[in-house]
Amino acid sequence: MSTSLIFQYILILLIVALACYSLFRMIRKNFAPKKFSSKRTHCDKDCGCS
Repeated sequence: MSTSLIFQYILILLIVALACYSLFRMIRKNFAPKKFSSKRTHCDKDCGCS
């Protein structure tokens, strides 16, 4: 194999790995357990509620 063909394969592999990693991060962030329980109100002390 020529060097440029190996370089192209490595570049494509890096692009695919980066796309899979960003997709995994997005899915993990969207399906993470929620921070607050349903019993609490959705208003923090910074939003102006008493």
